[in-house]
Amino acid sequence: MYYLQNIKLKYGDRELFKDVSFMFTPKDRIGLVGRNGAGKTTLLKVMSKEIIPDDGAAQYPKDVRIGFLKQFLPENQKVSIISEVCKAFDEYNKLEAESREIEKSLGSTSSDEEMIELLDRLDKLNTKLSTFEITNPEAEASKVLKGLGFREDQLHDTLDTLSGGWVMRVELAKLLLSQPDILLLDEPTNHLDIEAILWFEAYIKKYPACVIIISHDEMFMQNTVNRIIEIELGRVEDYRYSYEKYLQEKKSRREILMSQYTNQQKVIKEKERTITRFKAKATKTKMAQSMEKQLAKMERVEVFQEDTSGMKLKFPYAGREGQIAYKATNLGKAYDQLQVLKDVNMQIERGDKVAFIGQNGQGKTTLSKIMANLTPHTEGESTIGHNAQLSIYLQDQSDKIDPKLTVLEVAEYHGGHFNNTEIRSILGAFMFSGEDVDKKVSVLSGGEKARVALACMVMHPSNILILDEPTNHLDVVSKQILKEAVQSYEGTLVVVSHDRTFLQGLTEKTFEFFNTQIVEHLGDIEYVLKKRQHTDLRDYAVESKVAKPVETKKISTLSFDQRKKLNRELTYLERDISKYEDQIKELETQMLDPEFFKSEAAYTVSTKIEALRKQIDTKMERWEEVSEELEG
Repeated sequence: MYYLQNIKLKYGDRELFKDVSFMFTPKDRIGLVGRNGAGKTTLLKVMSKEIIPDDGAAQYPKDVRIGFLKQFLPENQKVSIISEVCKAFDEYNKLEAESREIEKSLGSTSSDEEMIELLDRLDKLNTKLSTFEITNPEAEASKVLKGLGFREDQLHDTLDTLSGGWVMRVELAKLLLSQPDILLLDEPTNHLDIEAILWFEAYIKKYPACVIIISHDEMFMQNTVNRIIEIELGRVEDYRYSYEKYLQEKKSRREILMSQYTNQQKVIKEKERTITRFKAKATKTKMAQSMEKQLAKMERVEVFQEDTSGMKLKFPYAGREGQIAYKATNLGKAYDQLQVLKDVNMQIERGDKVAFIGQNGQGKTTLSKIMANLTPHTEGESTIGHNAQLSIYLQDQSDKIDPKLTVLEVAEYHGGHFNNTEIRSILGAFMFSGEDVDKKVSVLSGGEKARVALACMVMHPSNILILDEPTNHLDVVSKQILKEAVQSYEGTLVVVSHDRTFLQGLTEKTFEFFNTQIVEHLGDIEYVLKKRQHTDLRDYAVESKVAKPVETKKISTLSFDQRKKLNRELTYLERDISKYEDQIKELETQMLDPEFFKSEAAYTVSTKIEALRKQIDTKMERWEEVSEELEG
């Protein structure tokens, strides 16, 4: 068992933790949640013993190993990726070497007492070694690195060939392979793409020890944790449920708490009125003083009231652009010898809402920049639509903000046509309120700067909106506010993201980037993952490109464009058939009600079902025709 007992911690006048206590076990998968600034990361540092609290302590059994993913880069950037990751086995290798030394000593000792002592030490070492479950360190390292997105031919490259995000993947691989007894993860998916997140989820589910995670990726939390600990107002609330059930239970508990709070406030106000009346009478002054003391001793019900009613965003629409918002024809992009995109043909029509997905480094951001005319393409054509007014948010946007200005001054510069109240409301949606708006940009963290850049973008009218990883530094509430704003946007949307919860239901098309090519899917991220039965996107893409023996058949005379058109029609037909079947199921559910056939809607519903079945028959006939044409 592991314990956090009576943790108290103050920063200046602010009491961050008030007697925080809870117990956890080696089998726990805990999600640590709370609003930004509640102290989640600080609590992880207390648990890792990196921070010593003012009072209380983290209590663990002797020799327990704690692993904490830290956000800094290794000093030696010239070491190879595989060598750096194999440092995770330093302790294992040390124990192995010590074990071999003892075995040698056993052969040369003549003392029974020394023999017993050596055997006892060897037994303890073997017990420790058995906890690592390692057979081939380099093979284990290679497996984890590939799971996190590294290619086989990359493993012997040096760290200085990687971006900061990829180096953090190296650090994550080291941490996982070191197999600590308590694994502490602070936003581990921030540097991962969807493919790596899917692999990582599966890894965490099978991890043989305790895992504690901070993450704003709701789907990741739902798929990995079995318990939620929420930090609010310096205290913790324990929910022994999945993330989804935690949200339901939290709502229920909050309703009870709000009721207690409201009733207590009524009692307090009534007592305060009574005290005021009694103070006015000399004969009841002592009674008033006694009541004041009782009131001061009353344990107050505290509620964090997060008012999101005014936190509504709307991206200004600049009016209609041409029917084709963007078109790429045989488009290619190379950086020296590195070919990122090749022979890309795609079209985005006015009003389309599309997602770009795929492994990092496959060209999603590059194409976004080409669309915005921020990066030149090296082959083919890139055509932006007529009357297009494009607005783009890039991950490095925050680097261009003047550090000498305050948050409010930056927002006022970009939001000239908004009044002060509207500007403050937009900043509030991105977690800048009160005195926060008067902070200089120079003192903000990287995440805070990114939120300022996103807030500024909201103030610019456009009819084509491109968002590159917009949710990386947003909490759950802010992500939902942004999603609602994007859903109501009247123009054309392109969003690059690995956040499945954010993408879910947001887009009608998904463009997947893989190996310099782009594959179009006529559905959102949920449709794509369901289509692949939740397999690793990389495995699916690789399998689709592997040549397989096929039966000899008639060679098709269709051109590439004709086949592409028919495949697209086939996908539309399959989607329509599935949609009509779902509608029939919904209508048939209504018919299960015994009172249904007495209602006026009975005839209408029956007619609708019959019409939908005819539609399905028509679509199925066409589906067979198209399939035969493709096969022939």
